Order: sequence, then structure tokens, then C-alpha cells
Amino acid sequence: MATISESIERHHRLIITVLSLVIVLFVLSCTFHEVIPICHYLFGCDHQMHGG
Repeated sequence: MATISESIERHHRLIITVLSLVIVLFVLSCTFHEVIPICHYLFGCDHQMHGG
């Protein structure tokens, strides 16, 4: 357990950066769902605004 906390302390900036990038990627994928369909593939959410 101590090694995990030491590793987190040593790499906390990297961990925060990676988590932030993942969140930004999901927000962008749901905003630009036509270009980046990650949200559709992972969660099955359908954002299609046009009929048909």
C-alpha cells in the first residue's frame, strides 16, 4: 500500500493530466459525435439530431 501512495505522490501531475485529457476527450466525443463516435461506441448513446 505504501508503494502505491509513493507512486501516486511521485506521478500525481501525470495522473491528473491523463484524467483531465480523458474527460476532455469524452466531452469532445459527445459534442462532436459525428467526427468522434467514441461516446456512441462506448455508451450506446444516440445523438442524431436529424430524422431518418
